Amino acid sequence: MFEAGIFTTALSTPPRKFSTEREHTLRFDSRVTHAYGVSKREIAVAEPLESAIAKDFASLPEVRHVLSEYVDGNLLLWIAIDNAGSYDVRSRVYDKELALMDGFPEINFDFNLIPAMDRNVRELASGAKIIFSRS
Repeated sequence: MFEAGIFTTALSTPPRKFSTEREHTLRFDSRVTHAYGVSKREIAVAEPLESAIAKDFASLPEVRHVLSEYVDGNLLLWIAIDNAGSYDVRSRVYDKELALMDGFPEINFDFNLIPAMDRNVRELASGAKIIFSRS
């Protein structure tokens, strides 16, 4: 009976929030990353978030470059991939994009998946910051 009481209490307890208004946590490939400076009025993209995004996408060998730019309340991300015609490659990139959107619902992401085609990283998005580049 004691165990049933603990189980009932655990089920009736509201889910614990693992983030506050000022800090959000997201797990990327078994690493926990924090994005600081996030408020309900203004979203500031922190360097740790960009670093985590870069490392996460870098875990896919087909990802050649990742660029970011914060414009008009949106975080624009360009992900340049090799073998862009492969459904499997695109699917793995989309899974990572969905994880970002789920982990940071207050950030308006704008993803751009583009073929790398051996182009110079500077040719992909003028004005964007290079957060990952594979030679």
